[in-house]
Amino acid sequence: MGILISIITVPILTFLVLKKIFEKKKLSTKHFQIIYALCLLGLGVLFLAITGRLHPIFALLGAALPFLVRIFGIFMRGAQIASIFRNASSLFGNTMSTPRDSSEIKTSFIHMKLDHATGSMDGQMLRGHYEGKKLSLLSIDEIKEILSEIESDSDSLNLMHAYLERERPEWEEVLEETGSKSSETLSSDMNEQQAFEILGLSQDASDKEIVAAHKRLMQGVHPDRGGSTFLAAKINAAKDLLLG
Repeated sequence: MGILISIITVPILTFLVLKKIFEKKKLSTKHFQIIYALCLLGLGVLFLAITGRLHPIFALLGAALPFLVRIFGIFMRGAQIASIFRNASSLFGNTMSTPRDSSEIKTSFIHMKLDHATGSMDGQMLRGHYEGKKLSLLSIDEIKEILSEIESDSDSLNLMHAYLERERPEWEEVLEETGSKSSETLSSDMNEQQAFEILGLSQDASDKEIVAAHKRLMQGVHPDRGGSTFLAAKINAAKDLLLG
C-alpha cells in the first residue's frame, strides 16, 4: 500500500517542486517535460538502488544486450541499403529525363497545354482583349471575338482550331459563321526549349527519349485518329529540330 501511495504522490510532488523552482525562468513546455521526465527517472533508479532491486534489472539488461546489438546491426544495414537505393535513384535521375505530365505550345496569343494522361487540352490567352482568360471558361461569343483577333497569326489560329476541334466539337458552326479557317502555314520559329516543352521533356532528354515521346504523342494527336493536323505538325517539327 505504501508503494502505491509513493507511486502516486512522488510524481505529483516532483511536478510541484519543479514548477516552483522554474517559476521565474522562461522554460518552454517541452523543456520542462524533459526535465520532469529525467527527474522521475532519477528518482526511480534511486528507489531501486535503495530497495536492492537494481541488480536484477542490470542482469536483465545484460541478458538482452546481445539481442539489442543484433537488432541495431540489422537496422544499420537497412539504413545503408536505403541510402544506396537513394543514391542509385539520384544517379539514375541525372542520366534519364523524367517525362512531364503535359506538353506545352505557345504562340503569340495562346499558351496551350495538352494533358498526356487524358488527352485533354486547355489554354490561356496571352494577349488581346481576353488576356489571362482560360479558353475553357469562354463563351461562344467570346470565342468569336478571339478568332477575329488572332486571324492574322496563323499559328494562333491553327492552335485555336485544334483546341475547338478537340474540346468543343459542337462549336464547328461558330467557325463557319465567322468564316475562320485554319491556315496551312506553319511557323518555323521554334527553339530547343519550345521543342522540349512540346514533347513534354526536360532539356537533358536523350535521343531515345525524344523518339519515344514523339511516338507517344503522335498516337493521340495524329489526324488519322481524329487528332489535329496542326498539333501533329508541331510535334513532328519539335522532334526534327531536336534530332537535327
